[in-house]
Amino acid sequence: MRPKTLLITVAAFFLTGCSISVLSPSSPASDIRTSGEAGKEAPGDELIEFNGISKRKSELSEDTLKWLEWYQTLPEDSRDALSFIPGEFISSGAATSETDTDFSPSYLAALTEEELLETEELARYYFTEASVGFDGVEEIYPAEDNCYLYRNTGIEAEYDPGNIIIYMVLTGKDQAAGNPARSLSIARRSKSDSWKVINSGH
Repeated sequence: MRPKTLLITVAAFFLTGCSISVLSPSSPASDIRTSGEAGKEAPGDELIEFNGISKRKSELSEDTLKWLEWYQTLPEDSRDALSFIPGEFISSGAATSETDTDFSPSYLAALTEEELLETEELARYYFTEASVGFDGVEEIYPAEDNCYLYRNTGIEAEYDPGNIIIYMVLTGKDQAAGNPARSLSIARRSKSDSWKVINSGH
């Protein structure tokens, strides 16, 4: 009888010990569960490649994600015709590195509040009365100082801070079609000149 009792006790102790190690918070089982949870988050933050540059989805702005969605719907020849590249995907070449130094022109700060109001009014006018088919302006805001369009050789880059401003404009037509905001560049040669629209596009 004693050997049987001893055998049952050892077996019970062994089984109890195993169950403790399996349920222990520090066991590998909890690491696998955590990895599983992290794995669930990964699909929502996939790697997106554009213009030879890869970015995590979480690193991109809502405007850029919307633009990329719209871009994917275009036929190949229409994609090739587009010159616009979202700022997050501008390659860090020599021209870009110059603007990434301590000195970066402040296009917004170079304009007075009155000048900003004046140019915004011109931008609104352009999409409501001067041009047909845009169905008004739903949203408008100045582009950031690091917007690549300010370095657009042959057009925007020819104007100094204080004489140029770029607006991002979401028109009624684009909103209805699910398109991203388009850019509108307004500039003047000198303080004594009038503001004019010099460039526009997606």
